[in-house]
Amino acid sequence: MLIATPNNQEPIKMPKDITIDKDSVARAVRAPLEAYYKEVKATGYDGSTERPGNWEEDEALGKALSKSKYVARHLDWLYVVQLMYSVLDNNQPLKAVDFAEKLEKLIVATASQRDYLAIFPLSFKPTITFGISKLRKSVVRRKAIGKFTISPSAPTTKALNVITTKHGFPKLDEWDFQHAMRTSNKAFSRDMVVTFDVHGAEDQLRWNADFEFTHFRRLVELFGVLFGDARSGFVPSTSVNHFFLLNKTTGELRRFPTRAPSLVDLPLDKALFQAIGRHGFNDFLSGLSTSTQTMYGRIRNAIKFFSMALNADDRMSSFLFYVISMEAIFSRDKNNPIKVTLADLGAMLCFPPAQRLKAHQRIRDAYDLRSAIVHNGASNVPRESAEVARLLAARAIYASLFLCHKLKKDEQGKLEDHFFNYLRDQKLGLVKAIVPRELWALPEIVDSEDE
Repeated sequence: MLIATPNNQEPIKMPKDITIDKDSVARAVRAPLEAYYKEVKATGYDGSTERPGNWEEDEALGKALSKSKYVARHLDWLYVVQLMYSVLDNNQPLKAVDFAEKLEKLIVATASQRDYLAIFPLSFKPTITFGISKLRKSVVRRKAIGKFTISPSAPTTKALNVITTKHGFPKLDEWDFQHAMRTSNKAFSRDMVVTFDVHGAEDQLRWNADFEFTHFRRLVELFGVLFGDARSGFVPSTSVNHFFLLNKTTGELRRFPTRAPSLVDLPLDKALFQAIGRHGFNDFLSGLSTSTQTMYGRIRNAIKFFSMALNADDRMSSFLFYVISMEAIFSRDKNNPIKVTLADLGAMLCFPPAQRLKAHQRIRDAYDLRSAIVHNGASNVPRESAEVARLLAARAIYASLFLCHKLKKDEQGKLEDHFFNYLRDQKLGLVKAIVPRELWALPEIVDSEDE
């Protein structure tokens, strides 16, 4: 990997967020630096042999550099090692304190080389068109949702360049675009293209960007179950297994495999697209992506299990993951049976008063079936039971995100305590319900017992 160094000698103004702990780095690098210069002597390293020293395995130096929030978040270790090599190769023998100073300046000077546009094509399940392909028209329009931008599919170079230039990134040439299409099963022609600016070393970004997009995709799945049209055709979905990073400085487009298919196995209709454009979607996404509160950790686990359920290969796995997603949110009180806790809190938080009694029983029934599977060897999960569990879990996650968003505006301290204290006080009639109106306006869950 080549690291470009600036030719001008003007003083570099240090951004506040790009710093290293120079004292710690100087202490850690002193011994390896002296050993390195002793080995290469006055002639310097000529590249003809293996570089002297144990730089890549130097644990103390790695710990010193990882004290920097910028380095820890944006740079992988081998990239930092290459930066250190650049400092060694482009300077006369340095003292440890000067080495640390030069390294920090190089990290700052090369920052613009680490600006990328993450491009994630996203596929959805085909809708019913009764064999008339023209009926399937894209409902996607360009929309900004927090740091994410949603765009229609980009089946041509021109269409993709409209997206990249709106972000201030260079245009792709025809060859690069066609190569990307050939090697990704025409990924850019899928239903939606999700883009967002990212910063960091490429090897670090391939994980960071995929992780950020995963939160987005899982929340789309949740909103699709609640607000989308459940009807879909029998044509299998076309998954997307790659995403792309476009470098702002070089214009190079790199392709990477996704950890999970970029696929929402639900139809993309007008109702779903409108739903993810509401303020609530971005508010929830922000909490899931950035909050370090343990309550959001619970919900992140819940929405992960929900996604696993939605994409499971068999009904029993789906059902179990849906119930586990509710447990991940509400299982806290060790003194109360979990079935009672789930039913009490889930019914109260997720349903209007007129629907709570039936919801309470449905949650108890779902947990009984879960226990029969786990403890008694039951294996038959009726389709209706899985569908009800899916709706119960989706409502639990949505209502919990809604309540967390409302509570964090007014309360200090641990959000998890405020969350469960509020539910306790609501149960006792001490506080007024914070109503998730869009959720309560949904049609009532209906099963065979109601018909």
